Order: sequence, then structure tokens, then C-alpha cells
Amino acid sequence: MTTVQKWTGRETRALRQALRMSIRDFSAHLGVAERTVSKWEAAMEAACPRPEMQAALDTALGSAAEDARSRFASTQRNDAGLAVTAEVASDLAAAARRRLADVRSAVGLSPEAFARLLGTILGWSPTAQRVIDWETTETPPGDILLALDVLRGPAADNLAGLIAVFPSRSQLTAHLPAERLLDGARRVRAIGLSLNMLCQDYADRHWQALLASGTHARCLFLDPAGTAIKAREAEEGFLSGQLAALTKLNLETLLRVRERLPVELRTRMELATYDETLRFNVVLADDQCVAQPYLTDSRGVDSPAFVIQRDAHRTGLYQVFEQFFESHWQRGKAL
Repeated sequence: MTTVQKWTGRETRALRQALRMSIRDFSAHLGVAERTVSKWEAAMEAACPRPEMQAALDTALGSAAEDARSRFASTQRNDAGLAVTAEVASDLAAAARRRLADVRSAVGLSPEAFARLLGTILGWSPTAQRVIDWETTETPPGDILLALDVLRGPAADNLAGLIAVFPSRSQLTAHLPAERLLDGARRVRAIGLSLNMLCQDYADRHWQALLASGTHARCLFLDPAGTAIKAREAEEGFLSGQLAALTKLNLETLLRVRERLPVELRTRMELATYDETLRFNVVLADDQCVAQPYLTDSRGVDSPAFVIQRDAHRTGLYQVFEQFFESHWQRGKAL
């Protein structure tokens, strides 16, 4: 196991980076002020933490997971006296940070939206603050760099913004749950049949908090009393009135959410219905779009789902589905 004879700012920073912690998290982990850790790292080899902090750093290293200890050991001298120089390590870290910043700039996303986009590829959700840290002070971890390759791969320009495809709705929600798609979004627009993702998968209290934070939502349901929903019930093999009842229940859920808002906030939740042949279920949350076609021979939950990212610099699939929503919204019946 790697040991440190004397902790300086250089080793302290190496341990923090090996643990993949921000200065804020690392200082809390050690029980010291953020400015103390910042001072150590700024002084590098000139900094020498007090004896009690030397012991705390020994403990932090000893209790770290094996992969974190391995990352730390790779930055220290080996038995032959070889080491990655600080200058080389610094250059590589800076290059990784620039790469992340360049990719985010290329897709034209805020840190919040970019974090959500990374989450659709990674299977876990970084925060906007982590994105900022990776661009400024932290070295992006390996899986983040691999995700950047996906976003900037040679085929990316040919996919018109398509970043993920799932064979069914259940696989979509396993990788992109409603909370990850909607939390923090400033503008939500949705059209479909009964909009289960928004009504069944996203709790009322989440809607209340989202709308209170300033988010504006427009949700367009297939009219539960219309003719199009009866046609869809026949296509999917449901008993007459079964889909209509589910849609009515979901509509009542969002109506209840709206009614419980302060009066001055209720305009942030707009609800409407339409009665046209069902073609797509579409959710637009800021710069991200989830679209599912309604196929004649399968139920909606079994249809493939496409995750699409808006490209600020060119027209792609996002704009197609955005126009699909807007045209239907204009013809909808407000509730």
C-alpha cells in the first residue's frame, strides 16, 4: 500500500483528485475549511499541514477505496524512482478540462443541460456544479472523457441530434428517469396520450417545487372523450374506455397540481387536449427531447424511445419535434 512520509500541498491535491472530490467535498471529508485545502494546494510543496492533519490525511488515504488508492499511487514515485512530473500531469489535466469545455460550447448547452445530457450516456447523473468544476479546477474522470467521445464522435454530425435509442419505454425510464429529465428544467412541453412519465413517474411535490422555481409547463393530452382515443384503444387491444380512464386520471393529477399552486403561479402549468390521430409521444425539457412513435401493432410502452439533443448551430430532430408539438398546441383545447 502506498504511504506518504510527509504530506504537502502536492500530495494533498493528488489525494483529493484520486478521490474525485471537489475542494468543498474534500474539506468536509477532512473536517477543515475550504480555504485551508485551497491554501495547501496553492502552495504545493511549500505547504506542510499540521501534524494532526497529516494523520487525518493518512486516514483518508488508508480508508479510500482501492481504485482511489490506485489512482493516488499512480501519481507517486515508484520503486525505480520514476514519476509523472507535475508539469506533465498539470498539462494533461488542463487539456482534459479544455476538452470538456470545448464540447459543451460546441453543443451550446448550459452546465445544467450538459449535465443532463451526460447523464443519458453515463447511467448516472453529474451535477451542474461538477461540470463547472471539471472545466475549471477538477480533472474530468475517465468515463466523462469517454462520454465526450460519444458526443463528438465522427458519426455525431450525421445523427441530427440523436444521442440515445431505447427499445422500450421501460428501458428508457431505467436510464433516463423522469427526475433526471425534468428536475431543473426551465421549460417543459409534452404531447402524447396520457403522459404517464409526467403524471405517474413524477411526483406532485416535484411538480410543485419545479413550478415554484420558475419553470413553465405545457402538457397536451389526447382528449379522453374524443374519437382518436377510441381508435387507439382498438389498435392496442384495450377494452373500450380503458385508456380514456387512465388519461382522465392523469389529467386530474396535473389539474390538482395546478390548483394547489398559489394563484399567481397557476399560469405556469398550462393544460390542453387534442383529438387527432396519435402519432408521437414527445417530451421537450429545455434542450433535450424524448420522442416515442405510436406503432399500430404494439402498445405505447413497447415502442422504441429516442433521446435527442438540441443543436444551437443547426437544424436537427429536436426542431422537428418542437414544431410537431407547437402545431398541435395551437390547435388544442385549453383546460
